[in-house]
Amino acid sequence: MTDYSKLNPNDFTQKDLMLHLLQVSQHTVTREELKEDIADLKGDISKLESRFDKVDIKFEKLEDKISKLDTKFDIRFEKIEDKILKIDTKFDIKFEKIEDKISKVDAKFDKIQWLIIATMFTVVFKDYILSLIH
Repeated sequence: MTDYSKLNPNDFTQKDLMLHLLQVSQHTVTREELKEDIADLKGDISKLESRFDKVDIKFEKLEDKISKLDTKFDIRFEKIEDKILKIDTKFDIKFEKIEDKISKVDAKFDKIQWLIIATMFTVVFKDYILSLIH
């Protein structure tokens, strides 16, 4: 292809004119095709944008579902914590009762020990004690 912009106008022949017109018409067709392609691209872009809008809507729905699940989880977690606290208080009460019983048994055991020791002294020293009394 020849660049006709740098040709001397005096050397411009009819053949050159026809070739130049042919090139210009080819560029014009290319421009028209380009306009069609641009229009097609705009249509494709608008379709993609509508798909993105749908994806955004689905994403928002998913976020809503996740937030609902979070609230359900929080509620269930609070219920579980309440149950654990109730069980903990029950255990505390039962352990206190057990500790009271143990302390009572311990006190009784101390009394029994002293009774056993006193009985042993009495048995061992009964003759001595009786001789002191007589």
